[in-house]
Amino acid sequence: MGQRLLPQTLIDLYAHALAIERDAFKRFVELERFMRDAGMDYLAEEFERIGKEEQEQYEALALGTAERDLPQLESWEYAWHYLGAGADKVAAPKSARDALKLALSTERRAQNFYVDVAEHANDDAVCAFAAEMAADEQRHIARLEQLLAREPENVKISDDDAEVLLNK
Repeated sequence: MGQRLLPQTLIDLYAHALAIERDAFKRFVELERFMRDAGMDYLAEEFERIGKEEQEQYEALALGTAERDLPQLESWEYAWHYLGAGADKVAAPKSARDALKLALSTERRAQNFYVDVAEHANDDAVCAFAAEMAADEQRHIARLEQLLAREPENVKISDDDAEVLLNK
C-alpha cells in the first residue's frame, strides 16, 4: 500500500499552500462572476470578498517565499488528497445553493489538507502553520454555511447562465 506524501518541511508546505490558495482564488473569481451574471449580487459580493482574502493569502505566501527555491509540485502530488485530478472538473452550478456548495467543497478540501498536515507532520513549525491555514479555511466555511442555511432551495439559475461558467 502506498503512503500519502504530506509536506514535512515549511518549504514543501508553502509550495502546496501557494497552489491551494491560487486555485481557491480562481474558483471564487469564477463563482463571483457567475453570480453577478445570474443577478445574485449579494452572493457575488461575498464570493468576491472571500476571493480577495484567498488572493491576499496567496500574495503574502508568494512574497514571503520569493527568495526561496520552492519545489515543483507534480499533479499527482497535489491530486492525491483531492480524489484525483478529475475532482476539480465540476459542472456549472444550477442554483445559488449549488454555487455555495461548490465554494464549500473548495474550502473544505483545503481545510482537510491542512488539518491532515497539522496532525501528521513531524516538525512543530509545519504543524503550526498548517493549523493556522486550517483555521483560516474554517472562517470561510462558517461564512459559507451561514449563507447556505439562508438560501432557499427552489431558486434555479437559467441554463444560459450556467453555460457561462462551463465555457471559461
